[in-house]
Amino acid sequence: MSADPVWSVRPLRAADVDGAVELLIRTSAADIRHLLRTDLTATVRDAEGGALVAEGDGRLVGAAKVSADPVFPGTVTALVAVDPAERGRGIGTALADRLMGAWERAGGGTVSSMLRDDLPRGRAFAERYGFGVVHHSAGFRFDLSGHEAELAARAKSALEHAGVRVRLATLLAEERTIAECLERCEEGLPLPVDARPDPAVWLARLPPDTVFLLAEPPPAEEGPDAGATAVTGTVRPQGMTILVPRTDANSWHVAFTGTDPDHRGRGTATAVKAASLLYACRAGVESVTTHNDESNEHIIRANTTLGMVPDVGYWTLTRTAPAS
Repeated sequence: MSADPVWSVRPLRAADVDGAVELLIRTSAADIRHLLRTDLTATVRDAEGGALVAEGDGRLVGAAKVSADPVFPGTVTALVAVDPAERGRGIGTALADRLMGAWERAGGGTVSSMLRDDLPRGRAFAERYGFGVVHHSAGFRFDLSGHEAELAARAKSALEHAGVRVRLATLLAEERTIAECLERCEEGLPLPVDARPDPAVWLARLPPDTVFLLAEPPPAEEGPDAGATAVTGTVRPQGMTILVPRTDANSWHVAFTGTDPDHRGRGTATAVKAASLLYACRAGVESVTTHNDESNEHIIRANTTLGMVPDVGYWTLTRTAPAS
């Protein structure tokens, strides 16, 4: 009987980034490849030792990283992933032991990890290291093919009910408008970590093909329009949806939907999300996914009303260690 192939843990190198991204993406409910690639590349450049890989037979069989989250100042995130064919051989344990040991020696504090909620073994693994679930975001999905007429009717009804129109905006032309709207719409919403996000940093980390849809009151001479337009607005948006195209499928992910606190309770969030589904359908997208805090009853109800069905969500787990 041949012996098991030998594997070893070492720091991430530049040539490992793409392979490490494909391993770590297995832990995520959303396509965050662009963020992982940015964070891992920075780790290599800065030589901070915050990313590790396990190598066996000349290929990557595991990856791990711990890094500061620039969107939530003062927070740190961690991920560990092992090739499914190589699990049960102690690779994940070796990666986690080394990663968490380095984190504790650097001062400890609080570290969080976001893990898709259909991986109970992954959750149990994290709990072995003292992580506990502090937040759950439910996942939803809408398969768009063949539903344009239905989506158009729902969008028209929702927009008329809310008394808004929805238009397309670009970050290049309207960065300030989008950032200010995002900051207002985030007010009071449940967050996965106990820190206030930096809207400007979050927007800067989105991929260039991100779609921004803003809900505004229609001009007095017009009624609400069920489609998004490309007209530059001159009024303060009342709500927004941000759609991020996935790189691994013909699918978009609703990264954010929110309403200005002054306009909540009027159906604006439902209207802008309905318009976003129609916009994606007309763009030839096959499906749209989203994640929402399970305690946000309004948006969960809106998702159901719009015909979205349950899909994979994610847990946020945190661990706090005393400072050394």
